[in-house]
Amino acid sequence: MIKLESKICLDSVKAAGSELKNFQNNNNFKNIEKWNKFEAGLVTQADLKSDEIIKKIIKMNSNHNILSEESRDDFSLSSDKFFCVDPLCGTVPYSNNLNSWGLTVSFFSDNKSVGAIGCPANNEYIHCDDENVYFNDEIFKPIASFPEMIDMTLCLEIEQGKNWSKLFKEELDWVKNFSYINSFASAVYPGFEIIKGNLPVMAIYKISLEHVGGLMSIGEKIGLKSTDGFGNDLKTDKLINEVPEWFIFGWPEVHEKLIKKINN
Repeated sequence: MIKLESKICLDSVKAAGSELKNFQNNNNFKNIEKWNKFEAGLVTQADLKSDEIIKKIIKMNSNHNILSEESRDDFSLSSDKFFCVDPLCGTVPYSNNLNSWGLTVSFFSDNKSVGAIGCPANNEYIHCDDENVYFNDEIFKPIASFPEMIDMTLCLEIEQGKNWSKLFKEELDWVKNFSYINSFASAVYPGFEIIKGNLPVMAIYKISLEHVGGLMSIGEKIGLKSTDGFGNDLKTDKLINEVPEWFIFGWPEVHEKLIKKINN
C-alpha cells in the first residue's frame, strides 16, 4: 500500500511543481496577488493553486486525511495515517522570481513514511518508497564529504527579523563555529541540497511537520538525521502539536558535532 502513497506524493509534487514553474515563468511578479496570513507568513495565489492541485490528486487516489500548510484547520489530530503538504516552500523567493523554492508532499502511517520533494525551477525531484530514494526517477545513493566544521556552510532558517535579532542576542553563539551562514527562506530548497550532499546541515527555528515531512522521510532512507536541538529524534505528533524550538537536519557526523556545539 505504501508504494501507492509514494506515487501519489511524487505525482502531486510534479503536477503542482509544473504549474508553479509555468506561473513563475509567465507572470509579472510586481502584480502577483499576495498577502500575509500572519506576521511574516506570505501567501500568494500561486500557493493556493498548488495546494488545490495537490489535494485534488490525493483525494482522487486516497481517502486519507491531509495536513496542509494552507489548511491546517481541516486536519484531524486523531489521524494516524495522513498526507502532509507544503504547496510552496519558499514563497518569498518565489514571489521575487528567484529559484530557491520548492514544494513537498509526504505520507505517514504508523512507523512508516514516504515522501517527495521538488525544486521545479531546477527540474529536480527526489522521492522515496519504503526501500529506496530516487532522484529524477533513478535510484539515488548520495555520497557526501565535508571539510572541518569551521570551513563548512551552515544553513540557518529563521522567520521574522525580530526573531533573528532576539536569537542572535540570546542563544546563537554556536554559529561562530561555521565560516559561512546561508539562509534561503525555504526548508525544501536547502534540504534538497543536503540530501544531494551539497550542504552538510541546517537548523530551522520553529518549523512544523508539513514543511519538513518529505525531508524527514527521504533523509531517513539514506541515513540523515532529523532531531530537535538536543539531538532527540522527532516523532510526527511532536511536529504537529508541539513544535520544537529547533529542527536540525543533516549528515550524521556533522549533525552530531552541531548538536554538541548547540548544547555546550
